[in-house]
Amino acid sequence: MKLKGKVAVVTGSSTGNGAAIAKAFAREGADVVVHYNRSSEQAEKVVRAIRKEGRESFAVKADLSAPPENKAMFRQVKRRLGRVDVLVNNAGLADGGIWNAPIESLTRDMWLKVFSVDVFGAFDCVQNALPMMPKGSAIVNVSSTPALAGDTQGIVYGCGKGAVLTMTKMLAKSLAPKVRVNCMVLGSIKTGWLQWFGEDQVEALRSWIPLKRFGEPEDVAHLAVFLASADSAFMTGQGLVLDGGEVVD
Repeated sequence: MKLKGKVAVVTGSSTGNGAAIAKAFAREGADVVVHYNRSSEQAEKVVRAIRKEGRESFAVKADLSAPPENKAMFRQVKRRLGRVDVLVNNAGLADGGIWNAPIESLTRDMWLKVFSVDVFGAFDCVQNALPMMPKGSAIVNVSSTPALAGDTQGIVYGCGKGAVLTMTKMLAKSLAPKVRVNCMVLGSIKTGWLQWFGEDQVEALRSWIPLKRFGEPEDVAHLAVFLASADSAFMTGQGLVLDGGEVVD
């Protein structure tokens, strides 16, 4: 087991990629804190799945854009588990209206809405977890391929994920050698965002990917396990692209 005896906090882990990561961590031996904001029923399902693996788990509700709630979540983690060996900053704001909005209609509030979760919330998680992180711990952030290659839509989202990628590099140098910090740069993964598009658009997106399929949350989970474990012990400050070849540099 690659994460035996570890304690992991996975934000946004009630559904999608986060849920897959949390379950994969449990299979690899970790106790996992399941964070959610709205999906309490789904979060409890993930907790039950983790406990079936013989690992400890509990769900915590927190709006990560609100610093007091973010801090309270980690107080609960400290009280119940005592430390954090792995932090996965997976939570992000998904808003099809902001993604599809034309540039001329974007507002400062839209930018703040996205950045308050994707960037500020992720950094607050790092600050709150660090006092509990022993030497050899790992932070895994989540960015997206528009941060590397641009896109015709989603400028606010792409800029937020670009900030996460830069934050990864800055934290990696600042926290070394105690804590490793890496980032998953995700392409088109089959989660809820596909509902923003019509059937023809979805098929066009799929055909653009060289491997001719969307990624699955389990693909993301495999990469997260690698970055959280000793398999990547000599790696920090990196953005690993998982996109089926969609962005070929």
